[in-house]
Amino acid sequence: MLATWEINKSKKLSDATVIYEGYPTFFSITLHHGGKFTKFPRRRYIEGKVDYVDFVDMDEFSVHELDYMMQQLCYEVPPIIYYHFQIPNGDFDFRLRALGNDLDVLTLRSYRS
Repeated sequence: MLATWEINKSKKLSDATVIYEGYPTFFSITLHHGGKFTKFPRRRYIEGKVDYVDFVDMDEFSVHELDYMMQQLCYEVPPIIYYHFQIPNGDFDFRLRALGNDLDVLTLRSYRS
């Protein structure tokens, strides 16, 4: 299947209410990468980059798609890359979840507004 998503070259988060009107399964994803987490408590993500990917279809989204996105951002996949997502309105100390398999993707999907 051909991917519908694209790396956002503007480096700005798109207005989802405008670009996805009529496409309820599409979303944009913010990728923080190349950095590291500080230690608990008050964990933060530092020294990283931020990129946005638009037109991601939740019905087609998978960890393999995430790997391909990272390849487009010039990472070699593999080596080992650990993916996480933050539960909405949460912090990194207690609301950070692994994103490593299809079950994790379904968990991510359950938080979609």
